[in-house]
Amino acid sequence: MLTLAFQFVAGLAAGFGWPHIAAFESEEPPGPALAAIISSIPLIVLSSIAWTAIVMKHRKLGLTLGGALMWLGAATGVAVAAVGLEYPAILTWIGVGCLVVSLFLVLLGVMAAQKRRLVSEREAGVMSTGIMTSARVSDKGYVAFRDSARILTTVTFTFHDSSGVQRWVQRPLLINAADPVIDGQETMLWYDPSDPGNDKKIVVKLAQDMPLRAS
Repeated sequence: MLTLAFQFVAGLAAGFGWPHIAAFESEEPPGPALAAIISSIPLIVLSSIAWTAIVMKHRKLGLTLGGALMWLGAATGVAVAAVGLEYPAILTWIGVGCLVVSLFLVLLGVMAAQKRRLVSEREAGVMSTGIMTSARVSDKGYVAFRDSARILTTVTFTFHDSSGVQRWVQRPLLINAADPVIDGQETMLWYDPSDPGNDKKIVVKLAQDMPLRAS
């Protein structure tokens, strides 16, 4: 993706440019390094915002992937700077540190993807083997949209299990002003009859229809 490429370039520019600040304290750093320093900040900010927006629209993508590529770019930039500055020891450690951060973010991303997969499988199991019943919105979690076309809020759903016990469950929803959630609104819900109070074994259709991130 182009956005990920910009994340890498942003890190590369920062990793290459900023070591020259310390190396040329009393004078202006070389032109390429100065250009890298100037461009690195807007590149980091804009590419990070763009990648966050993409991740929010695609459930299978991980936020840490962009950060991992940025730190990998920083490690590469530091390595290039180290060559031009005749391999000062401090840059070796900084480059290694950037690489470690990148690998750590990759690990976090893998763990997050695994968690999303397990949650998806658990929800599919509940929907296939659990009991389906109706639920209603007992607290929509917001008053008005005000200036935003979307609002992130926690919605409370109330339902009765097969024994007639009233239960409730909360789910975070990203609600659009064009399709608002209202108190009393009905939806379908699946739960595990052997453990009806287990929040992790409850699936709310409206929460699936209004996910925080798209599929």
